[in-house]
Amino acid sequence: MLKIWFKIFYRNSKKNWLNLLVNISGLTLGLAGLLIVMLYFNDENSYNQWNPNKDDVYRIANESKRNGIYFSSTSAEAILFKSDIPEVEETVLISPFYRSRVLKYNGQNTFTEKTTFTEPEFFNFFPFEILEGSSGKFLENRKHIALSKTLSEEIFGDKSAIGNLVTIDEEDYTVSCVYEVPGNSHYESDLLIQFSEPFELHWGNFQNELFCKLTPGADVAEVKSKMNNIIIEKNIKPKLEGSGITLEEFDDKYGVIKVLLENLGTIRLHHKADYAGPSGKGNYQLLLVLTGLSLLLILISCVNFINLSTASASQRAKEVGVKKTLGLSKKELTIHYILEVLVQGFMALLFALLLVELILPYFNEFIGKDISIFNGTSILKIVGVAFFTSLFIGLVPAIYVSKFKSIEVLKGNYSRSKKGVLVRNAMLALQFLISGFFLIGVLVIYSQIHFMINKDLGFDKDQTLVVDVFNVGSEYQKYELAKQVLSKNSNILDVSASMFVPGEGNVNGTNLSYGDVGFNSGSNLVDFNYIDFAKLKVLKGRGFSEAFSSDTISSIVINETAAKRLGIYDDPIGKKLRVGWMRDEDNRPLEVIGMIQDYHFDGFDTKIDPMFLLHWNTFSFSKDWLHAMQFKVKSDDVAQTISAIEDFWKVHVDSEYPFSYGFLDKKFAETYDKYQKQQTMFLILSIMVIIISLLGLFALATLTIQQRLKEVAIRKTLGASAREIILPLINSFLKITVIASLILLPIAYFLMQNWLDNFVYRIDMPIWPYIVTPILLLVLVFSVVGFKAYHATKIDLIKYLKFE
Repeated sequence: MLKIWFKIFYRNSKKNWLNLLVNISGLTLGLAGLLIVMLYFNDENSYNQWNPNKDDVYRIANESKRNGIYFSSTSAEAILFKSDIPEVEETVLISPFYRSRVLKYNGQNTFTEKTTFTEPEFFNFFPFEILEGSSGKFLENRKHIALSKTLSEEIFGDKSAIGNLVTIDEEDYTVSCVYEVPGNSHYESDLLIQFSEPFELHWGNFQNELFCKLTPGADVAEVKSKMNNIIIEKNIKPKLEGSGITLEEFDDKYGVIKVLLENLGTIRLHHKADYAGPSGKGNYQLLLVLTGLSLLLILISCVNFINLSTASASQRAKEVGVKKTLGLSKKELTIHYILEVLVQGFMALLFALLLVELILPYFNEFIGKDISIFNGTSILKIVGVAFFTSLFIGLVPAIYVSKFKSIEVLKGNYSRSKKGVLVRNAMLALQFLISGFFLIGVLVIYSQIHFMINKDLGFDKDQTLVVDVFNVGSEYQKYELAKQVLSKNSNILDVSASMFVPGEGNVNGTNLSYGDVGFNSGSNLVDFNYIDFAKLKVLKGRGFSEAFSSDTISSIVINETAAKRLGIYDDPIGKKLRVGWMRDEDNRPLEVIGMIQDYHFDGFDTKIDPMFLLHWNTFSFSKDWLHAMQFKVKSDDVAQTISAIEDFWKVHVDSEYPFSYGFLDKKFAETYDKYQKQQTMFLILSIMVIIISLLGLFALATLTIQQRLKEVAIRKTLGASAREIILPLINSFLKITVIASLILLPIAYFLMQNWLDNFVYRIDMPIWPYIVTPILLLVLVFSVVGFKAYHATKIDLIKYLKFE
């Protein structure tokens, strides 16, 4: 029986090879797309899952209605939460960003970009696998460091690292342990260095990430309430004593800080603050979108499969009649047909696995991952999806075919039912609807990305070379030397420095206040020429100038947003401000000398926050915060200019760290890189959907027109022109396209409007994609079906009329 079934399946497949090709290729693309998204989703979801503490460890974020949510916390919170809340077993403060350091050993310098500064209790929260030494040794002394296996091998080779002295920043440290990170982790550091001394209780510096380990089963809501109460009782109320301001008035005017607890196990994808650790943050919304789109890809493949199967049912009507006459039941016929589809589904699964294996290296490079197809969970899931999808696909046409009546089909009286045609047309409309949504999505996303790339950012980023300054000591003095010498190079137009580079993130924030109005503001330390160097627009007053000695002592420049928040936008010049860096005994007023136009200093996809500018000399301690020098260079012979800077750099600035540079326009482009990747992914999925739809349309048009060839032959014999024959054949397909377009437009508009609402700075919804897409769909349908219809007019009349 199985042999006979296989022969029939083989002959039908050979006869209807186009259907087989469309079915398998469509399902292959659908399964491949879904598998890649599943592998990506699993990788993002795997962060910190290896950590046995993941369910009990929480990062403490702080929320204020004036300043939003920020991921960092104070030392006071770390100390008091542990001492005053029984459910808090332990706390640890860890530097939130990786630092770069050079380790010196036996005359050899080894550079690492993944240095983390932490308290001794780090391994109690992140129990990495210890390969040498012990985490207990790391706890013993603040001069003990821990190395990753990779960094240890780079420095010591095959020898043991434990007990060896290495020099970092001119200080000696002892290697206490070597570890390996078991999997994707919040921290994936290569070097762990302890803070030089324990933290003192302080409420003002939000510099580090704070993690709290709760007792198992602790009520998180209750712990959060206790934390908020500690902030009120030990921070806010002491400040209000004697001020005459009630807590409610203070909250209404300034906003009381409240804590948010972010679970370590889910922080990668479900972070409340806009930062999820040095290993980066996941994009949960993008993952959901990609999953939804890949499921649509599977759906459109299923629609193709079912459409072609039901449309070709008439060609197998006599086969069904003979089988029923020989005694096969409806159940057996259904099983036979489902088995055929399962075989095709299995073939599609094999091709999908092969396709994913081939394209995965390019996908990894595209998203910056190292995902492997050998993921047991994902493979089992995709096998399950392939099986149940094939089962569903096979069940619908199998039931349809099994209901044929033997006598009628053997007499040749089989005809398509109106109900079957209606269902097929509905599924064809669904195909057009999905294809149209992808087309509109691509066009709207393109418009938004084009807007982002070409929008005026408020500063000049062209031909600006940014050279990183590492922890080399006397950074500001070396900058002044570099500026003095390199400004004489004819290919260098100007040299300047600011505390941070636009678009790189890590904007330092501190309090900015005027009278009784205060809030957290972005801050920037700049040189005299920086405002002209970056071409920031001064709206009122002036920028910094060497002609005024006060500009290095008590002058401040603010942006529009800061001026509005302070209530001095109309008349800011001369107003006296204070910033959070000023100690209580520092009574000098900082006088506003200028107001600049808002510019996108923290990337394009974030709202422009308040910002103030000070000269580097205003606070002596801040000169250690110079992290980069910026050079305006001529476009001629850029390579030679970079080489000249590097030669000077290695002799006079830094001979130990690698010479690291990049152009500002490329650095800033990284701030909307994720959206460009969304556009690319959407485009690829759109092309796949359209290809599958066109293949299905071509095969369906072939079958539909083939069923009407006798009608075509008669009409041609009666003198009908090619135009008169073609139009009726494509008319039904055009009607379906028009109906699908009318349903599509409001749905696509609603969904894409929601997508645009995620952007702070966005375009108005463009209308042209909603006009172009239906026209393009009509053109594609007319082209594909018209081609087959025109081919039908060239048939041999005798072949179809000789038996009439």
